Amino acid sequence: MHSSLRTLALASIAPVLLIITTAAHAVAPQRTFVASYGKDTDPCSLTAPCRGFQAAINAVAPSGEVVALDSAGYGAMEIHKSVSVIVPTGIHAGLSPSTGIPLPGFPGQSGVVFIDIQDTDLVVLRGLNINHQGTVTGGIEWISTHGGTVQIENSVVNGFPMEGVYVQAPASTLLIKDSIFRNNGVGIYGAEAGGSGPGPATHGVFAEHVRIENSTIGVRVLSSVSFRLSNSTIAANDNAFHVQGVTGVALLTVDHCNVLGNNELYLLDSTNPGAADLFVAASTLIENGPGFRIGALTQTVSLGNNSAAEDFDVTLPVK
Repeated sequence: MHSSLRTLALASIAPVLLIITTAAHAVAPQRTFVASYGKDTDPCSLTAPCRGFQAAINAVAPSGEVVALDSAGYGAMEIHKSVSVIVPTGIHAGLSPSTGIPLPGFPGQSGVVFIDIQDTDLVVLRGLNINHQGTVTGGIEWISTHGGTVQIENSVVNGFPMEGVYVQAPASTLLIKDSIFRNNGVGIYGAEAGGSGPGPATHGVFAEHVRIENSTIGVRVLSSVSFRLSNSTIAANDNAFHVQGVTGVALLTVDHCNVLGNNELYLLDSTNPGAADLFVAASTLIENGPGFRIGALTQTVSLGNNSAAEDFDVTLPVK
């Protein structure tokens, strides 16, 4: 009798253990990995990494980390949740697919990295090298009807006919530091994403210790965007700054920057009820020319406490 009871008890426990084991395997890991020798059919673990960033992003838990283990090309990626994509120092993670991710609302355009997240989400992109190939038109494309926060660190975005980084997301925050944007149509583009009238901006871009060079436009700011650029270099672009207010205020503040050798320093343009505001302070402006342009409607230009040596016809206060 005792033996029968024991057998029955073990038989009852076995299915429970199976359920617990299956549930444990179903839980997404907090950290996944990619490597040149990985396979996207693997579990993206440290010992069995995936090949591309997309598979590892899909596999990781929300707010988790995707880590590159060695130098390789890791393809395009689409992000819809909180995640950190980390490339450690000394590893080259190249993203240069010949075809990108189609951009909603922009027929014929595509991006290497496409982001559409929720208001409370946080995305970190660290150590990426994003280069143009094939038919891809943009580098990092954040297009959403939601907000959220995206941080770009220690990355290079090069050679795109449209923009290096583009954000069109209301109530969003884009933070960029220690990065390079070169040979793009627009280096960093803060686009209109809702809001109307001359009220305050609905989303912000903050860039520090960045270099924007050899692009058609270095920084472009549209309505409802507040853009702060600090301790950075904007060099050899056709136009350093383009600020355009149409339905609301477009604001660009530049401080402690080197603005060097751009064909045109700034273009301000606005349409009622919009306004275009540019503030440049404690910066060095050298050999920018031949001039600048200001549209017909409301805009503000404030240049103060700068060191200036330029070829364009404007008087700047010199420190």
